[in-house]
Amino acid sequence: MFSSVKSFFAKYKKVFYVLGILILSAILILFILAQLASHAAASIFNREMAKQKMLRGTITVETIRATINGDVFFEKLLWLEPGGDVILSVPEGFFHVRPWDVITKNFKSTTIQKLELKDALITVRFDEEMRLDFLKQKRRPKKRSGNVKKGKAVKSPDVANSIGKINFNRGGRRLRVGIVLKNCRLEARYRKRHYIMNNVNMDMNLFTAGMSRINMSTGKFGGTMYGGGLSISGTIDFKKKTPEADLDVCLRDVDPSSLGFGMNIHDLMTVVAKIEGPVTGPRGRGTVKLKELNLPALPFKNVIGDVNYSNAFFRFSDVHANVFGGSLIARGDYNMDTRQYNIYGVGKQLDTKRALKDLRFSCRVDMELTVRCDGNPRNILVYGNFKSGKGHYSFIPFDSLEGRFTNRFKELHIYDAKIITSAVTITTDAFSIVRGKLTMKPVLITDNDTGKVLTYKRKSKKKTKKD
Repeated sequence: MFSSVKSFFAKYKKVFYVLGILILSAILILFILAQLASHAAASIFNREMAKQKMLRGTITVETIRATINGDVFFEKLLWLEPGGDVILSVPEGFFHVRPWDVITKNFKSTTIQKLELKDALITVRFDEEMRLDFLKQKRRPKKRSGNVKKGKAVKSPDVANSIGKINFNRGGRRLRVGIVLKNCRLEARYRKRHYIMNNVNMDMNLFTAGMSRINMSTGKFGGTMYGGGLSISGTIDFKKKTPEADLDVCLRDVDPSSLGFGMNIHDLMTVVAKIEGPVTGPRGRGTVKLKELNLPALPFKNVIGDVNYSNAFFRFSDVHANVFGGSLIARGDYNMDTRQYNIYGVGKQLDTKRALKDLRFSCRVDMELTVRCDGNPRNILVYGNFKSGKGHYSFIPFDSLEGRFTNRFKELHIYDAKIITSAVTITTDAFSIVRGKLTMKPVLITDNDTGKVLTYKRKSKKKTKKD
């Protein structure tokens, strides 16, 4: 048997020799072609990017290396808007293309199947319909006139219509690509909102004709609001006429002062929410939490409540907090675009010793509270009314005290104040503390038995610690 095999190889020795040379030559040729393709990839890429009509602006790359199976590695990719602003700057990245599309030079929206960017700067803007502005959108052709300025070409209707088809609407080209971001910086704008996110890591399967999935986390973010981190996970359904979102969102360590809640309020807030509905007008519901919230003269602790979101408008309900040893139940609303907000609360059993920082004044107070802001943190207005049970001031007991109050930027006003003791009732129309200066209207002291009224009038003076 071995002799027959040996004779077979001896008989066709030359054939196997030639076949071996051909195989080695083919491998060598493929290797050389791969190297040539890799070296020429940058010029091919830049040429094709200059010819493409799907994306606005210009895209160039400095170094690019391609493999036969469609893997492309690149360095220093730069995508600029027509005006010169950066849309995308990538020190290094990778994408996978359909080899057949490259061979046939039939580049389309689905040619790139996977994209991975590392340490990139990404700038995106959305229009009113949540469409990305780096896609060329439909334009109405301008009518020709006899006075067309030099250098401003007028596009023909055919060109304008072909550009208009390239978007995320029903008539647009579709994308089906996996997108991976590693330690990137993302800047996003939508309407009046501007967000800058650092340390962005994302894994997204984008399919603009079906269901897209996203899993993203960030480090610190700024812009319209400041925070310690953001995470998003869920789906976006592009099968609908207007894509619909189903996302779990968590905003960590949000700075309330960045949202207009006072000028120096930096108590960190966490919001966990479910976002659903059309991407042009999503709705959300979830929970808001703060360990502390120090509004003017009101240090809240352990704040937790429900939040609903729709069209830049937040509505808070069933909010519970501790304040001055008592409790508060509140509700409110907040407009992200105007930064106007309203808070309505009812406080129970607040301790005056903590509120006034004076151990001589002791009682428990119930109050109704309203906080309003017109968008300017300096214009925060706090007002309401209060009423207490029995208590004492130093060694003087009283049955109750009550009144109304307003507080706006270093101006505290008390109205209709009344202190009832077993012997007398003390009342005044108003007294104020404005930038440390105490002003009082006449104080009336009424004897409970005889009804006799005494009047006490005090001149204005600077407030002291004793006051």
